Amino acid sequence: MSEEVKGDKGEMKHNCENHDRCMQMIQAVLDGSATQEELEHFKTEIKHCLPCIEGYELEKSIKEAVNSKIDKKCCPDATIKRIKASVGLAGIVALALLLNSSWFERLF
Repeated sequence: MSEEVKGDKGEMKHNCENHDRCMQMIQAVLDGSATQEELEHFKTEIKHCLPCIEGYELEKSIKEAVNSKIDKKCCPDATIKRIKASVGLAGIVALALLLNSSWFERLF
């Protein structure tokens, strides 16, 4: 078990009444999207909740396992250009449909 999530055995909860919210917070902490305030709250509260400690450890292990199996490669420039072109065209189409379909017809 990680040092940052070891609990005080005398005050440990064995049931979490906010498990869904806690799991969302665990995901935010692990993916780096939690604010500093949320991170501090998490560090304080998790020490007292066994299900959350176990959930954190499991999610962290899964993330580490997945990351160790992923080959990080650069995307080819041609692929990036195709994606940008597709998103650009989709954006123009969506905007045209929202504004006025006759304007869209004049583009093509």
